Formats: sequence, structure tokens, C-alpha cells
Amino acid sequence: MPATTTAAPLPDPEHGFRVRVHGYAPIVTGLLRAVRAGTFGQAYLLAGPPAVGKRTLARLLAQALTCSAADAGTWPCGACGSCRQVAHGTSPDVDVAPSPLRIEEARALQGRVALAPAGSRHRVAVLPEVDRASLGAVNSLLKTLEEPPPHTVLLLTASQLADVLPTIRSRCRVVVLPAQPVADVAAALVAGWGVSAERAEWLARLSGGRLGWAARAHADPALLEAREQWLTGLATALGGDVAGRLSLAARLAADGGATADGLSHWSGWWRDLLLVQQAVPEPVVNRDRLAELESAAARYAAADVVRVIEAVELALRRLAANGNPQLTLEVLALDLPA
Repeated sequence: MPATTTAAPLPDPEHGFRVRVHGYAPIVTGLLRAVRAGTFGQAYLLAGPPAVGKRTLARLLAQALTCSAADAGTWPCGACGSCRQVAHGTSPDVDVAPSPLRIEEARALQGRVALAPAGSRHRVAVLPEVDRASLGAVNSLLKTLEEPPPHTVLLLTASQLADVLPTIRSRCRVVVLPAQPVADVAAALVAGWGVSAERAEWLARLSGGRLGWAARAHADPALLEAREQWLTGLATALGGDVAGRLSLAARLAADGGATADGLSHWSGWWRDLLLVQQAVPEPVVNRDRLAELESAAARYAAADVVRVIEAVELALRRLAANGNPQLTLEVLALDLPA
């Protein structure tokens, strides 16, 4: 299944440079209406699985908050200078913090958001993945969240809402973006990225309802190659000894940034195995590995499969809390059934 060279969606002649959010229509419509009516809050926490579209929604809201076309029929207009700057990441009134956020960066951001907007009605700060921010950075943000400057809007995102400190959650309006239905993700890939229907359905299943991941996987063969590496590694670990499992954990952990995605592939494989054991093949995600799953279904008890799924989810939570990737993988690898 060949991939194209870009993850950017197809041009939208109707809306120009307006950021496109696929799905979540009631949520998006409600938030944009609040912006236009002047009832939008000053601090929002957008929560949902990784690559589900949180940052894309934050960029659309940043456009709406800085759009200079007050009388446009569509809001944001996607055509004014402010909308173009936000789309290209060059707006002087929109700051996007690095992730994971550290205390030095948090303090620098506080200084910038206190300044008056350069040419817009608002100054917007986007803080991705605050659930992974350092404790010092989070504590530094509390004062700004409690008493933000009148012109400032803070848009936070988090993949694990439970890992966001209660003191942060209580100061924000929380908006939850759940994973989307597979059919909706597939339709968005076809309409927004020009993906063939067959490939779109396959990527939508692999993504677990995360459009951002599916779009990147369509554009970047490395993501699908990484999936193959992780699933092949899982098969190797299941047939290997202790030394082999520890060696595998070290190799997979070498690319620390992909560890969470890799473990998500493991979790999906074990969930598929449970479905195959229960003779419910239709929802299986890894259909290209169906023969492998059917063979494994006879080797493992359902209770062992559930235990592994729980162990993988625990490993994912440890990584989200900035746990050591190699140590996390070693513990998990040794916990896999023989």
C-alpha cells in the first residue's frame, strides 16, 4: 500500500487557509459560536487520545480568536492576514509551547502572554500535552491560569486527563475529544486527503479512531514500518528467553519517541487476539495478521490475554508519566507469557 509524500490535507477552496477539523461538529460549532458571541472562556483543556485532533482544534480556535474579518460569513474566515499567519505558524499573537513543558519555558511563556496583542483582539497560548509537563512548569502556570491577562486565552491539551493535576483541571473548561468511529475516520481520509477507500478503511482501523495518526501513517511509510517492527518484536519476545526479551526491550526503547505508539500496537494485537478467541473477527484491527492471531488463539488462555492487555496499559501510563522507556519495556517484556 504505497503512501504519498505529505500529511497535509487537500486544499479547501471554499475556506482558504482556515484550519480544517474533521468530525466533532457539535463541539467545534459550540466553541466557535462562543468565540463570536464573546462568551469564550480564557482557559480550556482539550483532552483525548494522542493524535486525535486536539492540536488541530486548538489551531482553529486560535484562528477564530485572532481573525480580523469581523463581518465574515464564515468564522474564522481563513483569508485574512491573521488566519494565514496562524495557518503557517507565524502569528505574533499565537504562542505554541514545546512539549513536554519545562519550568524555564513556562516562565518565558508567562512573560509573553502578559504583553498586549500585536495586531489581534487576543493573545493565544497553546500548551500541548500538559499531562507530561514537569511539576515545576505546572506550578508556574497556576497563577496565569487563575488570573490570566484580560486579552489572553490559554488552550491546553492532554492525552491522559487523569494525569493532569486537579489544580490545573479546576481552572480550565474541559473539552473531551474521544476517538472517532472507524467509518468517520475513513471518510475523512477519503475527503480530506484523497486516500482510496480501501486504504482509508485499513488505516482507520489501525489508528483506533485517531485521524491524526491515520493521516500521518498515510503520508509517512516509516510509521507503518515501525508498526511491523513492533509486532515482529512481539512475536520474537513470545518465543524468546529472558536474555532475548531484555535485548529486544533495549532495541525498541532506542527510539524513545515511538515507544507509546509501539505499545499501542501491542495492545491492539492482544485485544484482537481476545476477539479471535471469542469468535468475533469483524472488529479485528490487525487483519493483515489474522493467520498469526488465529494460531496464537489456541496457545493462550483468555485470562492471560486480559492480564497482558492490563500490563500494556500500565506501561503506557508509566510512559505518560515520563517513566524510563527501556525499564518500562523490560518489565513488560518479562511479564509476557511464554
